[in-house]
Amino acid sequence: MAGFGGWFGGHMPEEAQRPTALHMAEQLFRGVSAHGRGGHDPHLAGAPEAAVAVVPGLVLGEAVNHDGIVAAIYGRPRWEREALAARARRGFAHSVAEAWREHGAEFLDQLKGWFAVAVYDTTSRSGVVAIDRSGIASLCYGRASDGAFVFGATTDAVRAYPGVHATIAPQGVFNYLFSFVVPSPTTIFGELRKLRPGEMVEIREDAAAARFYWEMPYTTQRTGAMADFGPALLPTLEAGFRRTVEGASADEVGAFLSGGLDSSTVAGLMANHYGDGRTFTIAFKEPKYDESRYARIAAEHFGTVYHEYVPTPEDVLDLMPQLADAYDEPYGNTSAVPAYCCARMAREHGVSVMLAGDGGDEIFAGNERYAMMQRIERYALIPRPLRKILLEPLLKLPGVGKLPVLSRAARWSRRYAIPMPERIYSYGFAAAKRAPDIFTSDAMAAIDLDQPTAILRETYERPRDADMLQRMMHLDLKATLADNDLRKVNRMCALAGVEVRYPFLDDGVMAYAATIPSKLLLPGTRLRKFFKDATRDFLPREILVKQKHGFGLPFEVWVKQHRGLQDMVRDLVTAAAGRGFFNRAFLDSVVASTARPERTALDSVAWDIAMLEMWMRAHMDPKA
Repeated sequence: MAGFGGWFGGHMPEEAQRPTALHMAEQLFRGVSAHGRGGHDPHLAGAPEAAVAVVPGLVLGEAVNHDGIVAAIYGRPRWEREALAARARRGFAHSVAEAWREHGAEFLDQLKGWFAVAVYDTTSRSGVVAIDRSGIASLCYGRASDGAFVFGATTDAVRAYPGVHATIAPQGVFNYLFSFVVPSPTTIFGELRKLRPGEMVEIREDAAAARFYWEMPYTTQRTGAMADFGPALLPTLEAGFRRTVEGASADEVGAFLSGGLDSSTVAGLMANHYGDGRTFTIAFKEPKYDESRYARIAAEHFGTVYHEYVPTPEDVLDLMPQLADAYDEPYGNTSAVPAYCCARMAREHGVSVMLAGDGGDEIFAGNERYAMMQRIERYALIPRPLRKILLEPLLKLPGVGKLPVLSRAARWSRRYAIPMPERIYSYGFAAAKRAPDIFTSDAMAAIDLDQPTAILRETYERPRDADMLQRMMHLDLKATLADNDLRKVNRMCALAGVEVRYPFLDDGVMAYAATIPSKLLLPGTRLRKFFKDATRDFLPREILVKQKHGFGLPFEVWVKQHRGLQDMVRDLVTAAAGRGFFNRAFLDSVVASTARPERTALDSVAWDIAMLEMWMRAHMDPKA
């Protein structure tokens, strides 16, 4: 774990600069173990109207005042241009300052790897803050009452600057309940924002404007042959893997292993690169959630040393307060629990660098909804006059739902009528449609029900000349990966005291994936067809033919069976009424759902609200 906190502009007294910057840096490690801190003191760079403190943690972290240019960087960055790489060998932050002086914000075109960067010229009062193309790094920002542009890796760091107003907005709570995370560029605080993948904020005197310096370079080629693209997959992955693990020795590296395509591929690349390796898996007693058989198959196939842990409801009870404390915003993904258990197990076995397969689905077309949306699009193959005049009136007749073929056509008709990308999210808990029942009238008056879908729509529509599959993958790179999965794995690994790296998110791997035509990536509805064909001599057959799964958590089962977990969740949900956001009747219905033997749509909502309440207690309530 690493990060920085600082500010550009404003009127901070000189004697207050150092203690303020150090206080901001300290907030970066809220809830993180001593291992996660890495044992390093902050690097501090200051100048009139600018200061930044960087904590290296387990990765690079530097800050410098280079002839009036304050520059800071953390992560695992690398320069594409050799001249800049040579300068970086004398200090990466120095090379950032020099690159800014020579190229302005365009220096970001040459900066690769994962990083957050901040640079400010005190003479021209101009600068930039940015994060990497995948959103592995995080960066929040806002304005203080003295006019300073304040930024930090976490909202806790930004709020530590005097005069930063950060209030929990009903809009933020609604956005959280809509997505079970708070989607970028919003935060749970009405006054703060956070950067999206490939985004920067340019600062010029008292003005700040966000824009994207990069977007996924999707091909406009619509057809292609396997022979033209497939042979390059494994060499590209191997090259990306070497860049990803640079500087890490075999005895400190391990890999998450779920038994899926991507984690198994990473395990195989690790075994090939190091000659062996250690893999770590989560198993469950509940068969529906357990995928350990496939993980063992992959481990045996590649000859890795296999480790397994079985989480329990007691783990959830123990970890809930730690999760709430560690995250700088409410986070509702239950799979954070198995992610932490897996990372902790790795740390206990001496691993300090974990490799994760995140990103493979989002660049090689592996998410189930891609195939589902393709199926629904087939409805458009029926001539429009035939649909409107004959078929759709027929589908509305009583009793149609009892006829299998017409029932399916009716479902497709209803889904097809929903525009993209809203259609993708029309299957889950409908927070927007149910909002008047969920929120108090006062909260409703401050909520724009369309904001979450407007954010999704902007991301979906942003790529130029992209087809539907490319737009869905682009949306998932932000909404599923950066906003959700990377936040989960990054913070849980930091909590456990290990570094995490992502071979699939190497710049070269992503650029290669973007060249592959969609009809080759996903022919019809055959998920990962291209990837499976290209790795059929590398991965075991059982992995290639298995159904997609992942590190899920049987919370919906446990909350109905384990009295202690049920009591804690019910107490937290009931207490949330005191925040003034939710209608008590709605909370009562959520509590009641936890006692019903059958699964309901409110089961997962119970976790989301419970974690929101626990997070509020940890981060917002005055300490006794």
